[in-house]
Amino acid sequence: MSDIRLDEEFEKYLLSSYSLGENDLYRLLDDLTGAFDSSVEDYIQKRHTSLQKEGKKNVVIYDILQKEIRTHRFLGPDLSVRQIRRAIYG
Repeated sequence: MSDIRLDEEFEKYLLSSYSLGENDLYRLLDDLTGAFDSSVEDYIQKRHTSLQKEGKKNVVIYDILQKEIRTHRFLGPDLSVRQIRRAIYG
């Protein structure tokens, strides 16, 4: 079950506005929270591991990460390869 708690009036508004059942509403909110909860560093580390499992080399991974970060939901400057490496390895 979701850890999210909504004001009763806001919950009623969302349920009536979007034709969702209560369970679906909270599942959606959990998904959205999860998508926007991670930092750019968390994203880089998880995505790096995922791309390595696909057999990609770091040189290719850094390029992919630079492009993905530019189009992802993170605010802030573009990251250099050096900044990406520091996020992965510390």
